[in-house]
Amino acid sequence: MSTFQGLEIAKSGMLTYNVCMQTAAHNLANVGTRGYSRQVAKTSAQIRNVSSIKVIGAGAYVQEVVREHNNYYDIKYRKENATYSKYGTHSYYLKHVQTYIYAKNEEDGGITTAFDQFCKTLTGSVGDGGDATKRKEITTVADTLTSFIQSTASDLRDLQEEANEEIKSCVDQINALAQKIAAVTKQINTLEAYGNPANDLRDQREVLIDELSGYCNVKAVEEEPANGVGLPQFYLYVNGGILLETYRVNELKVTEMDTTKAINDISGLYKVSWADGSPFNEYSSELGGKLQGLYEFRDGNNSTTLSGKIAGIENDKDGNIVVTMNGANINDVNLLNIPAQDGEITINNSAYSYDTFEVQVSDSGEFTYKFTLKQNMSVDDAKALQHAVNVQADVVVGDNVAYKGVPYYMAQLNEFVRTYSQKFNDTHKGGYDDYENQGIDFFNAKVPADGANYIFTSKGDSGHDASFSSVAKKEENGTYTGSYYYMTALNICVTDAVMKDPKLLAFNELQEGGKSEGLNLKKLADLKDDSKMFLHGSPDSFLQSMTADVGVDCKKALTMEENQLSIRDAVDIQRQAISGPDEDEETESLLTFQKMLFNQYKVLSVMNEVLDKLINQMAV
Repeated sequence: MSTFQGLEIAKSGMLTYNVCMQTAAHNLANVGTRGYSRQVAKTSAQIRNVSSIKVIGAGAYVQEVVREHNNYYDIKYRKENATYSKYGTHSYYLKHVQTYIYAKNEEDGGITTAFDQFCKTLTGSVGDGGDATKRKEITTVADTLTSFIQSTASDLRDLQEEANEEIKSCVDQINALAQKIAAVTKQINTLEAYGNPANDLRDQREVLIDELSGYCNVKAVEEEPANGVGLPQFYLYVNGGILLETYRVNELKVTEMDTTKAINDISGLYKVSWADGSPFNEYSSELGGKLQGLYEFRDGNNSTTLSGKIAGIENDKDGNIVVTMNGANINDVNLLNIPAQDGEITINNSAYSYDTFEVQVSDSGEFTYKFTLKQNMSVDDAKALQHAVNVQADVVVGDNVAYKGVPYYMAQLNEFVRTYSQKFNDTHKGGYDDYENQGIDFFNAKVPADGANYIFTSKGDSGHDASFSSVAKKEENGTYTGSYYYMTALNICVTDAVMKDPKLLAFNELQEGGKSEGLNLKKLADLKDDSKMFLHGSPDSFLQSMTADVGVDCKKALTMEENQLSIRDAVDIQRQAISGPDEDEETESLLTFQKMLFNQYKVLSVMNEVLDKLINQMAV
């Protein structure tokens, strides 16, 4: 080895440890930087071939600068982050639902408080029902009760609309993040194709994927090119579909549906689909993240939607196809919450839209549903429907979503107002008013067409509901007669005539009982203690059960959110312990490499002295 070779060795050492020192400095500068992975300069001895049978040491060199990164913790973190975001969404909205339904005290108002006040007013008026002031107070308190119910239902609809808009925002964010990831992936492949490291860009990509996992479950896969030829392929999978294929983004598309899923749903619900036409299952348990939480809250009905078996198809007088369904799981008007118009019906796994429907009630109380479909049928569609009839295929109206969201709590409110109103009205119509006329409906609803009140049909001696159409038709005398299906928490009210004239309150049991008899008022007041009115017992018990229901669900969501946050953060700490830079370690490495660099300076100085002695100080 020549002395000049010693200079080359010193040079290689200087270059090597300069890179090592810069890498340590880069790590130290990024202590605390989100998503940064510690980088390590991999060094190796450099050799030089003297001959075919001899090699000598030629210093050191940096093979590559690599990231200390573990993909296992990335996968685990993203899964926990998606779950945390889902429960965070649940807890956010359920806290609002709890606020609307549950009143902590009388000053806060609320349905429970207003109902208690109404019952107290009825009970306090027993024996004095003929007093005009008492009658006016009863109608006023009843109007307050219906106003609270309407307000609560309206607040729930506002929450549903907020969740609906959030779904659109989530999809926009998912698409935007996918575009950013595609751009970073292109930069990574460009750099690495020319042999340059792209460690920091890879960290940026991981951070973007972490952010994406808050909106939905995401799976990242990088495949090396076959036979080592070409560039790596990078894929992002969301809900079973491909969101990103290296540089190509298959965006999610949001469209407004022209149908609704439940009777009190807002219009313009958003549906998500893939831009390439692939199906996107919004209710898949694999979706995860904030998007799943939003869909569950917006559409969650606790799997209580209407279902049955197709029994036949026919054409009505206008040529529209009418589908008949029997064997239904809902044979009670008070539990029926499918849309009156523009609903969805799935027959043998094929989706259709219906315009309206009719219900025919048998002597045994069983419901037969007839849905008038909206779309024109092709020959193949007609054959598919006929096949469904032949095999008695399943029919589902709307979607079964196993979560207690807005539709579930709306259905609970609807059941309460329909059941209690029906019992109250039937009892009220069994009495007589101050004009010695038979009572009319006390609780009512507004007809959408003109704001008039309905005349509700009673169950009668059979105890079964009467047949009805989903849209009330105006009678020749200008009135609307129909089912309690038309009454919801959004439109319940006190009958206009009763509000204007409290003398129409039918508090007497006998037609000529006099103003002070009040025996029917006693019956009305006693309804609050009717333990057979609801499955949960009395009306009070039903409201308490509903309040407890939302309280338990809210507490569960909050607990799950807190637990999931702890799990996610614990995983992140483990990930940082493996991949993240440590301030003390990097400082020590920086000083070590500085010392090693100074050693190369010493080697260079020694070699310089040797050459100086050799060239300048030896006699020729």
